[in-house]
Amino acid sequence: MDVRPYRIEPAKARQTIDAGQAIVLDLTSPLIGGAVKGRIPGAVALSPREVLGGNRRAADVVGMLPELSRDKTIIAYCTCPDDEASTRLTRVLRREGYQAWTLDGGLPAWRAAGYPMEPNLAA
Repeated sequence: MDVRPYRIEPAKARQTIDAGQAIVLDLTSPLIGGAVKGRIPGAVALSPREVLGGNRRAADVVGMLPELSRDKTIIAYCTCPDDEASTRLTRVLRREGYQAWTLDGGLPAWRAAGYPMEPNLAA
């Protein structure tokens, strides 16, 4: 049994994105962002430290994000071990009523599947 709730497999994530049904949030740390050569096309880059740092209430975290549609699936990913930042954000968004998912395996799993990438301008 997977104890990590709210995970979406890369294939399902791609279908949702390709159908125009998703907002993708990239929580790759700026500390390693320059080393990451690509990202999921159209992903909104967020600093995990800025968004998740401190003891912010869920509503305050959501207030720091770009406007998110409740009619779309939110897919968060990162490059950290165990998808820590994206999992934390997914939990916050779920508490606030969003249909949020963590990309299982993060960006490495997306890349390994051979799915489209766009250049990371910070790299």
